[in-house]
Amino acid sequence: MTHNLGRLILDGRTFDQAGGLNLTPAAGARFLILHIDAINLSGGAQVTVDLGYGTDVFSAGAGDNFWTRPIDVAAVNPVPLRISGGNGSARLRAIGIGEATTTGSPGTPCGSRSNPDMFLHDATYLEPDYETRLRCHNPFQWQNAAVSLPGIPDAVRQRVMAATGIIVVIHEGHVSSCTGTLIAPDLFVTARHCLNDPSGEDVRSGSVTFDYHTDAAGGRPPGHATRFFKVMGEVRSGGPPTGSQPGSSIDWVIVRLDAAPGALPAPLEMRATALMNGETIFTMHHPGGAAKKTQAGIHSGGTSITNFDYAGGSSGSALFDVNGRLVRGPLSIGGSCASPGACSVTYAPIEPVRAALGTPPPPPVPMDVMVVFDRSGSMAAAAPPAGRSKLDEAQDAAALFVRLVRDGQGDRLGLVTFSSIADFVRHPQAAAAAKPLLVGPPPFTSGDIGATTAGGATSIGAGLGNALLAFPSGTPNGRAILLLSDGLQNTPPMIEEIEGALGATRLSVVGFGSDAEIDGPLLSRVARQHGGDFTRAIDGLSLRKFFGLNFGNIFEAGALGDPEHILKGSQRESEPHRFHVCGEERFTLVLGWDDPATPLQANIRTPAGNAVNQKLIEIEYGRSWAFYRVPLPHNGERDGEWWFTVSRAPIITVAGGEAESDVNAQQDGPRDVRYFYLILCDGGPKLTQLGGPRRVYTGDAIDPRVGLHYPNGTTPRPATVELTITGPQVALGQLVSAAGLRPPDVAADAVGAFRATLQAIAREAGGALPVGRSSITVPLFDDGDHDDGAMEPDGIYNHRLTDLTKVEGTYEFRAVATFGEGCRATREAHWSIHVEPGIDPGCTKVTLVDISEQPGGRQGTLVICPCDRYGNPLGPGRGDTFTVTPWPGVTIDGGLRDRGDGCYSVPVSWDPAVVNEPGVVVGQPDRPPVVVSPTGGGPGRPCPPCDDAAEKLLDCLGLPGVDVKRARIKSVNVEIDLDDCGCGK
Repeated sequence: MTHNLGRLILDGRTFDQAGGLNLTPAAGARFLILHIDAINLSGGAQVTVDLGYGTDVFSAGAGDNFWTRPIDVAAVNPVPLRISGGNGSARLRAIGIGEATTTGSPGTPCGSRSNPDMFLHDATYLEPDYETRLRCHNPFQWQNAAVSLPGIPDAVRQRVMAATGIIVVIHEGHVSSCTGTLIAPDLFVTARHCLNDPSGEDVRSGSVTFDYHTDAAGGRPPGHATRFFKVMGEVRSGGPPTGSQPGSSIDWVIVRLDAAPGALPAPLEMRATALMNGETIFTMHHPGGAAKKTQAGIHSGGTSITNFDYAGGSSGSALFDVNGRLVRGPLSIGGSCASPGACSVTYAPIEPVRAALGTPPPPPVPMDVMVVFDRSGSMAAAAPPAGRSKLDEAQDAAALFVRLVRDGQGDRLGLVTFSSIADFVRHPQAAAAAKPLLVGPPPFTSGDIGATTAGGATSIGAGLGNALLAFPSGTPNGRAILLLSDGLQNTPPMIEEIEGALGATRLSVVGFGSDAEIDGPLLSRVARQHGGDFTRAIDGLSLRKFFGLNFGNIFEAGALGDPEHILKGSQRESEPHRFHVCGEERFTLVLGWDDPATPLQANIRTPAGNAVNQKLIEIEYGRSWAFYRVPLPHNGERDGEWWFTVSRAPIITVAGGEAESDVNAQQDGPRDVRYFYLILCDGGPKLTQLGGPRRVYTGDAIDPRVGLHYPNGTTPRPATVELTITGPQVALGQLVSAAGLRPPDVAADAVGAFRATLQAIAREAGGALPVGRSSITVPLFDDGDHDDGAMEPDGIYNHRLTDLTKVEGTYEFRAVATFGEGCRATREAHWSIHVEPGIDPGCTKVTLVDISEQPGGRQGTLVICPCDRYGNPLGPGRGDTFTVTPWPGVTIDGGLRDRGDGCYSVPVSWDPAVVNEPGVVVGQPDRPPVVVSPTGGGPGRPCPPCDDAAEKLLDCLGLPGVDVKRARIKSVNVEIDLDDCGCGK
């Protein structure tokens, strides 16, 4: 009982990196699904398709053909298909059109007219004309899913509504839909007959949304947003796809959805006991491909379910008890067209579905992690605030990360270093064997990482490429890369050439330095594009903190911590730092300090106030860090408020392979010490940043969406999330414009003129850019009214920030979740976003100079001074960050030239008989182009001659005989009193 929602038409147009394809949807289309094939990409080229609520991005690793998720044609029209980041070509093979579709005679047993308005374009949803073969009541007795049901708690109904979705596929040559249910964090169960193509094309084309529902009255809910999740593949099934209707006992299939952790609703439980006669039950489904419906009733016994209304498209849906547990499902078969009105359907039994998933969940997938370490010449420079080199600080941070990895869990570690070229220092091997090779014995300053020296240029692409080559093949381990870089890539291969090969490899990036030293836009984009976070460390202390957080993000369940602290020279011991444990299996306290000459130690206390028995925990000391790994329960204690203080530790030396302490080593007097701490948790929920657009420009709204979920996808309650954002107050382009562009730095680790100027400004300002920073703190919400993606609480928190990105630069985010009832605990997440300057046509000044008459037209030079909507100049030295293309009727006669003062010139020619004035279209990556011209208007034909009218107007104004260069109509206000009484007739 799938349902026809539209046509599939062949197309055949091709596109490449030089010319994309703009697809205009057919009239009446509600959504589109595109099949793109004949894909041939090189380097870092990618195919991108704007969906209206996100972007589908496909690289060379995705194969030679793919289906997009459904595209919201009301949000993006025409639909842009582009290839960027390299060379390539592709073909738009076919288009699935979701539209009002008539089958037979609507309102008859097998006749219907659909309304697949899945993005709820209309304020009030128009109900389809449903088929009647499965109608038990006249009219249908189902209700919109938001309506309360008798005998069913609202909280239960809402939980089931959140986990019931519609799956949209290409089935038997048309767009089709069924219903299904989320039964595990990323697993969706539906009917086998909904996905029965032996070639698997229906699975490959499939996507699922849980957001297609109205409010109780059938209107669009406030803040509604529909998101689709791609079907990644089949996981388990009752039987193979055969192209025909299977028996009800095997009519089920489980598919996996592609979603970031926490992006999906909480899954539902499958009940182990049988359904009983007289028990209250309810349904949730998408009949006829319509917005979600529900209905409650009493089970009358037997294997068939009676007295409920269904229609094609209800297939695959489940049956629920009063606690919201699946008791039957998926829906398999019902009445036929030849014998309607049977008022009886059969569900597949839930027992085999439970058995398929009933084995204990597998342990966390072991990880193969490659540390990709920058050893370019700039790493020899001093790290702020002063003293140690960047390389020294980075070696300590990498050593902390390596030592945190636990032995015996199947995880493997490897190392690649890069400068002008990259070296395979260590291929991945078991953590226990790799750790001593990578960092040596305590204090972990030797080994491969300790032996690294700085020199040469920067080829980040070479480092990533060698890391990918180092991963062993044929292993079930997950893959992750932790990239550290302090500079700007200046030597091939570039990141863009390697990025397409990353595939499912997670990439986390730590940039070490200010915006003068690192390519924030690039590093931010690639991390967000490949499932990791970008964080920027401005000194060694924050670098160690972010390496510790990355360990927590890759290996552990979550992290909590606090901003940096200072242990004053006059203090013997800090004030207590408190944290809560609520069911975790273990916590690791990480402590880092800024000066290796003044080591610190943590003194941990249990909730009862007892000192932690150090013989029962794991303790490791590095040169500027320490960690304490505490298994739980500890001496019978687990939940509650733990606390610790920080004090000065004796300096640890190593003699004869044994660690020794020297309590007299700090006789030069105590000094202030900066320090941080992290609590890394194993067990309990995790707070995860859920990504966002590839690039962010000034003026763009920010959705700092985070998910708070347990491993099984459920959400801790009650919970609150608070977000602190720290951002710059001065744009980088403003700094360079004011200082004047310096020449490029052509040293071994070369940088362009713009970055060279920023670095000079930093040196002249004492080592740091003179950019003030300010912070704001806002709450995040899980209420459906703050663009968090769902009507009901689902553990995803957001608060759209519409006036944050006023200045280009790096913005740092720290989200802190507090949760639990009785036992309150916290989690936190850190990430950074680099905001780029968005060129605005209203602010950008354009002048036309050096005009000359030529045969067939005119020539001149357009001088463009770009700035963003807030008046911040782009600045000089940035001609590589935007493109210019001509208006129709205008020709660009040469390349863009940087004038060095924040303006750029481009020679043009045009025919005044064809276009009023010359102008260009300015493009920036992942941003709609803008049109700029001397008068701010768009291209157009010249006005008809009006010399006589102009002379009469000037005569009227008392200005006879003057020469006029240009006339502009600023406003018109005409009042005419007519004395002709016949006018009224």
